[in-house]
Amino acid sequence: MLTKSLAVLALIGLVDSISYMAVSPSLIFYVVQLGGSKEQYGLIISTFSLASFAAKPIYGSFVDRAAQSKFRLIYLISFVLSISGALIYFVAGSLDSVLMIFIGRFLGGLGAANQALGYAYLALAVPQELQTRTTAMLSMMRIVGMATGPAVNAFLGKIDATIFGVAIDSLNVVGLLLAALNLLAVTMVYFFLSEPPKKDTPKGKAFSVTAAPPQSPSPLLYNYNVVLSIEILLPIFIIFVAVASFQLIETALPPATSHSLGWGPVEASTVLGGSSVVIFGAMVLVMILSSKKVSDTVLVVIGNLLWVVGGAAIYLLWTDESLVWHFIVPVMISMSGFPFLGSPNRSNFTKSVKSKPELENSQAMMQAILSMASDVAGFLTPSFVAAFVIRTPEEVEAAGDHRELTYLALYGPVFCILSLLGLAYKYRREQRRAEENQKQLAGEGTPLVASSTRARRRSSVVEVQQEFSRKNEVARRSSTEMMGLCAFDTREEKENRDKMLLDLQVLESLGELDFEEEGCLCFDE
Repeated sequence: MLTKSLAVLALIGLVDSISYMAVSPSLIFYVVQLGGSKEQYGLIISTFSLASFAAKPIYGSFVDRAAQSKFRLIYLISFVLSISGALIYFVAGSLDSVLMIFIGRFLGGLGAANQALGYAYLALAVPQELQTRTTAMLSMMRIVGMATGPAVNAFLGKIDATIFGVAIDSLNVVGLLLAALNLLAVTMVYFFLSEPPKKDTPKGKAFSVTAAPPQSPSPLLYNYNVVLSIEILLPIFIIFVAVASFQLIETALPPATSHSLGWGPVEASTVLGGSSVVIFGAMVLVMILSSKKVSDTVLVVIGNLLWVVGGAAIYLLWTDESLVWHFIVPVMISMSGFPFLGSPNRSNFTKSVKSKPELENSQAMMQAILSMASDVAGFLTPSFVAAFVIRTPEEVEAAGDHRELTYLALYGPVFCILSLLGLAYKYRREQRRAEENQKQLAGEGTPLVASSTRARRRSSVVEVQQEFSRKNEVARRSSTEMMGLCAFDTREEKENRDKMLLDLQVLESLGELDFEEEGCLCFDE
């Protein structure tokens, strides 16, 4: 039963990736064909991401209220929204209306938010020790979908027909393709996706480690000085910058290559598809380096350096006289940096949160904030890039440097340099703090140490319920997602989660323990 359900999730990932590869390279051409501007093009991309951002908590709330027994229903609703958006996207060509593209992509974004449901489903149905492997397999399916992008766009590029008086060309037919793919997904979900199982404790009651954990009233409000510390803010800033830098490539590549090289959707999708392979390869490299005990901070430094080099090359090499490699190489260098900024940065963030006793009851919420930083960058950046970074063909020809992008394209490298400075400051601060702690520990007696140990054990009970909550798991996966690919856990993350898993097993084996009094998650009769 689980194998069938995972196959359905893999198919959903395949549909998402093919849809992305069909829309992203061709959207600018569709907007221009209907008389739209580059600013409207950016707003449409932002609208899709904003709709997805807004729908995720709604889906999550629905699943929680339904006690995780209505996954198929919410999936089906999301696909109905996607199909509706796809059909409106198609009709926009006949109506010659950019506004209809807006509406179609907005509905599509509402439907695309169902990816968070996939992470929640895995948290419920797949054992913790198998989740990394399962996530890797689902990511591979997405890479397969992206690899088919050039072939799909080449096929769509040949379409030019009139059916029942409706003109169908290579741009509006994308809407029909999306509708057909999502209809296939609806069929598979309806017939083959089973509801996730509930876990039972030795008492025979369902111990829900997948709901949102209880939290004290407005804990972040009372501890704003802790939340605003550099240990917390720096990882949030780093992931925001990484996603914002990616959005520069996604938004600017199709129009820039169209003007400079005469490329269309096929060539642009080839570059984007190739970059997904680079990202996956870099994920594997990060996993290997982490297993060799390369620290998470060093990995984050490497990622920032790659973005500095790649981002600077994008600005300097993307001109109206560029060669093909001038576009491809900077994109690949930049894309290879994201896996170094994904799970290692998340790991640093998690360790910082766990080191703050004031945030003990807010760990899942903090992971959600990290994920929100990624989402906010996703819907803010495209509009900015389209309005202030991308140049029109007339602006490129009039500019003395003949660059496809304005100097504001350097926001990525500049912000990455700021991230590196922040990491250096944080490292020096931690060194000084460690030296002070060593001096303090040298003068402490046994009673104080024992008291500290007891306090930490009590905290670990709370940490366990936070660690394995559905909200935490969805936020963790979403915060490191790029092009639908979810980063692997680092060695330090695996070690921490293995320890938490042992603690969870101990808690589940203690039949005499009153979970509700301990502040654990809910029981369902």
